[in-house]
Amino acid sequence: MPDYQKTKVACYLGLVTQAISANFAPLLFLKFHNDYDISLGNIALISTFFFFTQLLVDLFCAKFVDRIGYRVCIVTSEICAAAGLVGLAFLPDLLPNPFTGIIISVIIYAVGSGLIEVLCSPIIEACPFKNKEATMSLLHSFYCWGAAATILISSLFFFLFG
Repeated sequence: MPDYQKTKVACYLGLVTQAISANFAPLLFLKFHNDYDISLGNIALISTFFFFTQLLVDLFCAKFVDRIGYRVCIVTSEICAAAGLVGLAFLPDLLPNPFTGIIISVIIYAVGSGLIEVLCSPIIEACPFKNKEATMSLLHSFYCWGAAATILISSLFFFLFG
């Protein structure tokens, strides 16, 4: 019988990635406002674009995941999340309009976050773990741990380095 421990760890880390995607940009809202002179109305649109994109991915995911395959989609989700977060570091400075760079990055990592949200639970559910309820509870707790770590590490970094 195959060992599914690596799959379980990958799904746990996937929810940490989702937490980073959902919680990192809001920590930078004041910096976006001050450094790029983005209005507070546009700052509010950043979260709107994130959640709207994530909802669209959730809505359409079921139609294409079965055709493409879970493995391809979950790997794509991590690539999108990473690409969007890296883009958040560079695109605002590379594009003529920093807000456009932020929105492009947010949409890219929201696609990854949406895929993670829809795929990790069914993947864990499909694995033959002995105590599935506890495994599922622990899976969902990793979002909370990821969010807390993101906020704590980012706040510490901003305190130390500005």
